[in-house]
Amino acid sequence: MDAEQRDLLLSMAYLYSACSRERRALPLLLLVAAEHPADRDCLRALAHAYTATGQGDLAMTVIERLEALEGEPCSRGLLLLRSRALHAQSKLTEARACFARYADAPAADAAGNADRNAA
Repeated sequence: MDAEQRDLLLSMAYLYSACSRERRALPLLLLVAAEHPADRDCLRALAHAYTATGQGDLAMTVIERLEALEGEPCSRGLLLLRSRALHAQSKLTEARACFARYADAPAADAAGNADRNAA
């Protein structure tokens, strides 16, 4: 699969997800993930689609793969995905704790990035 095919499949999956049709997005995302197992954009969309369809256990598997790829402490976005996946698994106490970590995590500093780019 070349880059244009990947982009087309991810775009179609995004459109399905934006229209609350995550079940239709899943096969497209799985095709991309099979060809590009380290594609972080695809894996994030796949975790979201699994969570939206109530498949929290599969979402957690994908989130764990993303964390392994990033090789750093859980990012703010992954904390939110993790809390949603835990909620889908009916692990409410863990989901609340994870969401609290997400809420307490520092947001990306847009002003600092703008200053760095201007220099």
